[in-house]
Parts: sequence; structure tokens; C-alpha cells
Amino acid sequence: MEREKQYFRHILQFYYRKGKNAVQARKKLTDVYGEGVLTVRQCQNWFAKFRSGNFDVEDAPRSGKPVEADKDAIKALVDANRRITTGEIGLRLNLSNSTVYDHLKGLGLSSKLDVWLLPDNTTINSEVYCHQLDKLNDALQQKSSELINRKGIVFHQDNARPHTSLVTRQKLLQLVWDTMLHPPYSPNLAPSDYYLFRSLQNFLDDKTFTSNEEVKSHLDQFFASKDQNFYERGIMLLPERLQKVLDQNGQYII
Repeated sequence: MEREKQYFRHILQFYYRKGKNAVQARKKLTDVYGEGVLTVRQCQNWFAKFRSGNFDVEDAPRSGKPVEADKDAIKALVDANRRITTGEIGLRLNLSNSTVYDHLKGLGLSSKLDVWLLPDNTTINSEVYCHQLDKLNDALQQKSSELINRKGIVFHQDNARPHTSLVTRQKLLQLVWDTMLHPPYSPNLAPSDYYLFRSLQNFLDDKTFTSNEEVKSHLDQFFASKDQNFYERGIMLLPERLQKVLDQNGQYII
């Protein structure tokens, strides 16, 4: 039984190195060996372990000397699911809750409304951004895998340094996303700039805050009030926005 488990994990590792995500790798397995071979969650756990740099396919020992926590593995699990509990992390990595908590604290992570938050003043570098892309890809595959496999993903981002680094470009190639070109020095062509942030600015007008907690609370209220149609409208305005720039010979528009 153990050898069979390791065999399937080697297959998962193979598809991970080929650039597949957990859902895609599981489908490859179940197409051959049947639905009962591995759950989606089990595949996601192993992919999180691989992303942390740990490619050992054997189960962690469950007795004897306590297992030393792997901070990278913990961080990969949190990046993949910001709502994961210390109990779930401990179960997956064979660690006690107190050990998991100590390492989360050491990573500077804190829990707010059952969501693990990055420490204040954390810089969004290429590594953090690539983790976010992996998380986005897993969420898309779980929610709309059939549509994605039929039509693919068209991804739009601006030219911020973490978005254009070699590491990020390699990640986008690995994900096989069709990335839209974005003109340099053109934040006004990003839906977040001309649509999302403008709406957020209107929401925050005339408000005064005395603490970070108040700011976070109002941001939570803002995002909770927006449905899918709100974000869809912002994206669908992009062709019209691009046409305005063309009509004005590339001049910056507000």
C-alpha cells in the first residue's frame, strides 16, 4: 500500500514539474486509476509541499522524535489557503498546534477574521506575487476548470517590477496563460486604476481613521459590498478605455 501511495506521488511530482496544477494532475491520475485514488485536497497538499522545495514523497514519521517544522511548507499552505487553520496545517505536516502557531508567528503572520494576513509593510516581491498567481490558478481550476480548459485564461497586469521579473515571466509560461501586453507607464489602463480604486476612493471620501484596524474594517466592508457583476463591468470597460487612448494619440487620460 505504501509503495502504491509513493508511486502516485511520483506521478504528481512529474506533473508538477511539467507545469500542471493539482486539479489537472489529479484528473490525469483518475482518468487511468479511477476516482478513489486521491482526493483533490490530498493533491493540493502535495503540490504545496513541492512548491516549498520539498520533493520527498514519503509520509512524515508519526512517532519517535518530534518532527521539526518546515517553515517553507507552512508558508506554502497558508499562501494556498489564507483561511487554513493551525489544526489543518498540523494534521497535514504532522506537527502540533503549538509548533505550527510558533512558526506562523515567526513568519510574521497574524489571523484576522479567520484569515491569515501578511505582516505590516510586507513588500510584494516576485516570490510573493508568484505564490498569489498559484493561489489564483488553483481557485480558477476548482471553480471553472471546464471553461478554462475549453477557452484558456487571458491575464492582464500592469508593468510593476514584480509583474515583469524573470521569475514571474517563467511562472506565467508555466501556467500557460495568455498574457495581455500592457503599455509602459500606463497605470490608467489598468481596471484596478480607472475603475476599482476610483470606486474605493468614493467609498472612503470624508472618512477619518485613527488606526489600521479601522482602515481594514472599512476595506472589508467595501469588498464585501461588491458582487461579481461589479468586477465584470470594470474588465468589460477595458476595450473602450484603450480606444480612448488611441483616439487621443496615446495621451494619458483620467
